[in-house]
Amino acid sequence: MNTAYIDNQEFEIKDGETILSFIRRYKEKDLVPTLCDAPNLDPFGSCRVCSVEVALEKDGPVKTLASCHTPVSAGQHIYTNSPTVKALRKNIIELVLTDHPLDCLTCEVNGNCELQTVAAQVGIRDVRYPEGENHLQREKDLTHPYMTSDLSKCINCYRCVRACDEVQGEFVLSMAGRGFDSHIIKGLDQSFMDSDCVSCGACSQACPTSAISDVFQSKAIQATEKTRTVCTYCGVGCNLEIATTNGEILSIQAPFDAEVNQGHTCLKGRFAFKFYDHPERLDSPMIKRNGDFEKVSWDEAYDYIISKFQYYKEEFGPDSLAGISSSRCTNEENYLMQKFFRAVIQTNNIDGCARVCHSPTALGMQRTFGTGAATNSIEDLKHTNCIMVIGANPTDAHPVTGAKLKQFAM
Repeated sequence: MNTAYIDNQEFEIKDGETILSFIRRYKEKDLVPTLCDAPNLDPFGSCRVCSVEVALEKDGPVKTLASCHTPVSAGQHIYTNSPTVKALRKNIIELVLTDHPLDCLTCEVNGNCELQTVAAQVGIRDVRYPEGENHLQREKDLTHPYMTSDLSKCINCYRCVRACDEVQGEFVLSMAGRGFDSHIIKGLDQSFMDSDCVSCGACSQACPTSAISDVFQSKAIQATEKTRTVCTYCGVGCNLEIATTNGEILSIQAPFDAEVNQGHTCLKGRFAFKFYDHPERLDSPMIKRNGDFEKVSWDEAYDYIISKFQYYKEEFGPDSLAGISSSRCTNEENYLMQKFFRAVIQTNNIDGCARVCHSPTALGMQRTFGTGAATNSIEDLKHTNCIMVIGANPTDAHPVTGAKLKQFAM
């Protein structure tokens, strides 16, 4: 058993893990602050806030290393909060704040800003450095229907660039310039609107400040309730976290611990929710009487449906009735639909909308694999050397899976 030490406590290590992931397996997440690290991105090491001291033996000479991308090895002694490390982290954040607007009270992410949180963690009370050249006058980009950017608040952590590259595979965002002149650009140094942005929102969710955000200000939402659910736009099954207040959807984010989408979703899953609260959306059952639809209670609607079912079944037989289910329903709901028609109505006249376009595919898979559904998880795709796509456009029809296909090919 290989072990290493965290602040003189011995713990077992795993092959291939970094010092940061090793620490966070055993200690609270806030023990080592980070700014450029994100759960769905590869280690990068641009901020150095995660620096720790490492010695090869107890009381041996120490070296200061970025824990996010340094592999842990057997016998290491890792010191997470030595005076040297504390001073280094504080100095880094002070330098960041010299080129960052101090308008926290009016900032959209006030109270939910990672820079603000880390500044408090390292004990920032004031900035010792005098005012100098800065980038505080950069113009906001409000051209895009969903995305916004205020790069005066950018801390050059590269998280947005890496999310666009590693998660969505679009490579829309990049870094231009060198040293003090380094800055994020979209496309060929264009506006968000003129770039090839597909509006997945991965960059907005990745940004630790409000340098890149969305029009719903999702990171600023102080919702009274957050609900975990599954997106119904396509069959990928992305997990979503819905922020609501009084039943009204305020924003949607993709949870990092979701097995299917791992902190990613598409334009529809993240932003296409305004229909839910649209004033023209039907919010109660209606029955047509004298040529006009009238709102009725659910009890009255159920009684009406039952009476019609009973009439047609008794008058013309059970096969005079048929049901069509929806592929947007859950498997359980579709099962209940067919069970109702077969067991209660006593007819096999039950179909689903997916059969029209997917029956040849399902039949071929049934004869080949024994089932008309997928036989593997999405994650299994990365274990193959060949992916054959026939009669499909996954980047449009199933964007998150399409993005994963691009990731595996990169």
